[in-house]
Amino acid sequence: MKIVIIAAVSKNGFIGKNNQLMWHLPNDLKRFKNLTTGETVLMGRKTFESIGKILPERKNIILTKNKINFLYLKNQKNIRFISSIKQVENFTYKKIFVIGGEKTYDSIIEKAHTIELTLVHKKFHGDAKFPKIDKKKWKKIYEFIYEKDNNHLFNYSFIRFERKNNLFSSI
Repeated sequence: MKIVIIAAVSKNGFIGKNNQLMWHLPNDLKRFKNLTTGETVLMGRKTFESIGKILPERKNIILTKNKINFLYLKNQKNIRFISSIKQVENFTYKKIFVIGGEKTYDSIIEKAHTIELTLVHKKFHGDAKFPKIDKKKWKKIYEFIYEKDNNHLFNYSFIRFERKNNLFSSI
C-alpha cells in the first residue's frame, strides 16, 4: 500500500488554527479534490470534525480513540473508524491519502512514500504544525510556483516529495 501525505502548510510550518485552515486557495482545494477523489483518505478526529462531513466519492477512515461519539454515522457508506495508526497495516488499499491533522501526520510521516504539499508563501501563526521534512529522507520531485491573483490572496507552490531510496518503516 502506498501512503501519501497531503497538506497545505504556511511558510513557517503551520497547518491550522482553532481547527480551521487559515487561508482560502481555490486551486489548492481543486488539487486536493483531484488527487483524492476515488481514493481512500485517512484523517484524525479533529480534522473530520473541522470538515464536518464525510468526503464524497472517497472512502473515509477516521482515527479516533472514542468511536462512541460517531455512532450516528455507523450506517453510513464509505466511512470506517480506527483507534490506532497500527491498524493501517492491515488495509488492502492500493493507496491511502493522509489528510491531517498534526498528530496524524506526526504518527505516519515515517511510513509515508509521498508528500503532496501546498506551501503558502506567507507566515501564519496557528496551533497545529506540519512535521519537519527531513531533507536526508525526502527528495523534491517538482515544485510549481503560483503568484497571488484575484482568487488567491497569497503566493503558493505545489510540491511533491518522494522518500529517498523508498526506505520506510513498517507500520
